[in-house]
Amino acid sequence: MIEADAAKNNKHFGTHSDRQEYSNKNLPVNVNRAMRKIWFACGDLGYDGTNGKRAKSVMENLNFIINFFNKRFSEQIEKNI
Repeated sequence: MIEADAAKNNKHFGTHSDRQEYSNKNLPVNVNRAMRKIWFACGDLGYDGTNGKRAKSVMENLNFIINFFNKRFSEQIEKNI
């Protein structure tokens, strides 16, 4: 989502830190907070896929982020998540 948002301004990233810097400068704090929770949970879920509480939190944050970008892009990204 961040890459798509940045591409509208012909911006492309080379590193993860570039994405985070763009996100911090161009997206609302609550969206950044939700994305950080997902980024940091990915490693845990990859190594400990049985953590249902963590997985539920990731899904809630993904839904929040998708809803934000649906409005920002004026596009329906996914109808049923």
